Amino acid sequence: MPKQTAQKAKKKKIDWRRVLVILLAASMLIALILPLLGSLSGHAATQGELKDQISGLKDTAAAAKQRKQELANQLAAINSDKAKALERKNLMDQQLYAIDDQIANTQSQIEAYNTLIAGQEEVLAVAQAKENSAYERFCSRARAMEEAGEISYLSVVFQADSFTDLLDRLAMVDEIVAYDNAVVENLVAAREEVEGVLAELHEYKEGLEEQKAVLDDQRAEQAVKATEAQALFDELKGKADAVEALEKAEREEEARIAREIDKKQKQLDDLILQEKIKLNLGTGYAYPLPAANRTITSKFGYRRCPFHGPESHTGLDIAAPAKTPIGAIQGGVVVTSSYAPSSYGNYVVLSHGSGATTLYAHMSSRAVKVGDVVSQGQTIGYVGTTGSSNGNHLHIEWKINGVRQDPMGMFPNIPFIDHS
Repeated sequence: MPKQTAQKAKKKKIDWRRVLVILLAASMLIALILPLLGSLSGHAATQGELKDQISGLKDTAAAAKQRKQELANQLAAINSDKAKALERKNLMDQQLYAIDDQIANTQSQIEAYNTLIAGQEEVLAVAQAKENSAYERFCSRARAMEEAGEISYLSVVFQADSFTDLLDRLAMVDEIVAYDNAVVENLVAAREEVEGVLAELHEYKEGLEEQKAVLDDQRAEQAVKATEAQALFDELKGKADAVEALEKAEREEEARIAREIDKKQKQLDDLILQEKIKLNLGTGYAYPLPAANRTITSKFGYRRCPFHGPESHTGLDIAAPAKTPIGAIQGGVVVTSSYAPSSYGNYVVLSHGSGATTLYAHMSSRAVKVGDVVSQGQTIGYVGTTGSSNGNHLHIEWKINGVRQDPMGMFPNIPFIDHS
């Protein structure tokens, strides 16, 4: 009979230990399925700024979309009037400017989302490390309780041999319970934090994919509109009464672009000098086209323009098939990546520091945006015949301290074929 009583007492102690382990395990399970809303505050300011930036860009995009629709309505109103061809061209040019602004806006949103995602992935790594650490502490405590065998909270209290000892043991049990609760609470908080970060990361990735799709649509629309504008431009070149207006528009546009380039280039040169933008120019001057494309259709300097008659040609024209990749002559930072319907068409300008710039014009499309740092030979766009152009070719301009140079001076060893 005493033996049976001892066995029952032993069984009762084991039950208390198991109950405690089960309770801790249940707490962990509840922690893992709670609604999860947490995030790390350490990155809150940066994320908030980026979110505000995206919100502002979306407002700007909405305004640009409305402006583009207004232009479309104006164009539709005069589209059937052949006498208003120059006005039609002006409206189509403005549409292309509006689309270009939309593309730049969308690219900025994509860049902001990429920055958000990169930051959030860092936050996620920290949160997951905290969760793993909390889970290890929980498992360690559960193993310790399992290995303790018959020892339980109640057994510790019941072993007191005096009232003072009982109070000491109760205080110790309170500390143990508080520790166990903290272990579970930390695990709950860590798991909530991970799930919250994952939810925001998913949201940012959805926003990124949405803007990528928007960018694809905008580029497709730009290609269609550019074709329409080019057809009208070619039509106007054959009309004597339109030639003078086209020539004036081209001169004004090129002058405006030159002023913008000079201003931006000086700002970038200062940043390069301060090493806030670091460039690797490469070695010498890299030929921007595949070696087989070396036919000159118009040299730098005096020429007889097919549209305007005698004039001073500001660059070098090299014939090449449509969509031939164009490489950066030297490493640099993108000063301008834009569309000039009356002159350069799709064009890119690179600053190489120390007052040097190169301009690449009449592209079918561009592969870089303003602020990009490119390496020597990197593709910046593709050969085309956009803007004031007569056939697929690359137009290159080279400036040092604002003064145009003959681009052939960069390629003394290229065996050009002169068809100018």
